[in-house]
Amino acid sequence: MNINRKGIAAVGLIVIGILMVFGKFSPLLHNLMGHLMGLIFPIALIALGYFALQNGRKVLGTILAAIGTLVLFSKLSFLIGPMIGIALVAGGIYMLKSRRQTY
Repeated sequence: MNINRKGIAAVGLIVIGILMVFGKFSPLLHNLMGHLMGLIFPIALIALGYFALQNGRKVLGTILAAIGTLVLFSKLSFLIGPMIGIALVAGGIYMLKSRRQTY
């Protein structure tokens, strides 16, 4: 089975277009689609940076990937912040438990 890149790109564009249309006409999905569309842009920047790095354009690829990563981290900060907090609490509990066992 031979899959060419144009076919994959065309299917990707169709899926993104359908998501955009459903997001505009369905009030229940509007917020979800808005958040998903906000995540697609930084992911696309990271992908473009990766492809630029693969083609030998190190400066452009690094800049695009760095900007995409920073934007993606800012978009996902509502998940990253609590995960860091949970990790800190778990680390503190582990340190307390390990200290008690040494006595």
